[in-house]
Amino acid sequence: MEFCPKCGAIMIPKKKEDGKYLVCTKCGYTKKVKKAEGYKTKEDVSEDKKLRVSVFDITPTSAEVSEERQQLREEYYEVFLETMAEEESSE
Repeated sequence: MEFCPKCGAIMIPKKKEDGKYLVCTKCGYTKKVKKAEGYKTKEDVSEDKKLRVSVFDITPTSAEVSEERQQLREEYYEVFLETMAEEESSE
């Protein structure tokens, strides 16, 4: 592993027509590799590995919506009853 002499960022191996180079990931500084041993480059990634998308449907079912609405109705009813009881006791 080598680091760029200009900015200190990591340099990665790149294969070009006339040989292998180390290229800075930050500033683009290049250095030709004299001895290619120990450096590996990999190219040609298949399309199915480049992009994978997962789709999740999190829409609640009608049963879940009905149950949630029923719970809200019960809570509103309890609040209504408490409010009515407070108003009656304050009169």
